[in-house]
Amino acid sequence: MNENDVTEAAAVVSGAKPWYASRTIWGAGIAGASVLGGIAFGFQLDPETQRVVADQATAFVTAGAALAGTLLAIYGRFKAAKTVTLTKKGAA
Repeated sequence: MNENDVTEAAAVVSGAKPWYASRTIWGAGIAGASVLGGIAFGFQLDPETQRVVADQATAFVTAGAALAGTLLAIYGRFKAAKTVTLTKKGAA
């Protein structure tokens, strides 16, 4: 188990979620992009539209991550050369 696996496992146990699953992060990014778009191009989003876009972006990224994880697990199982065990060889 590498350091990333340990960190992800700790996050799951603690109830934490990855940054890309946070509506707050997406909302802040979309609000910032809306401000920059307004300054640069005269384009603006009202707060309700920002909320809807943030919710949809979160759902899209979460679904994409779940699909990628599923495909990686299937690929890994086909490429695996050894079986998976819960105990070390020779341990009782």
